[in-house]
Amino acid sequence: MKMYMRGNKRSKEIGSGIPNTIAYTAIKNFLVSNDFKEIREDYCIGKLNKNQVTQIMSDIKWLFRNYKELEVLAIEDDENKSMRFIL
Repeated sequence: MKMYMRGNKRSKEIGSGIPNTIAYTAIKNFLVSNDFKEIREDYCIGKLNKNQVTQIMSDIKWLFRNYKELEVLAIEDDENKSMRFIL
């Protein structure tokens, strides 16, 4: 997984690699942590059991292997600073 950051619309994008284990951990924490419960509900993700989380993580690993350069998350703030995460 790679993370690309841009300071503003005119600046050059800077890329850096993120180990996949960090990406997997962040995704798994999103799926099971109570801190993200409201956000998950916004995306119609209810309470997941252990088997469902395991299946989702298997599917995500499959995506990592088979679809290179797939954008999974893009964040932009008020000051036009952006961050993109790409598999």
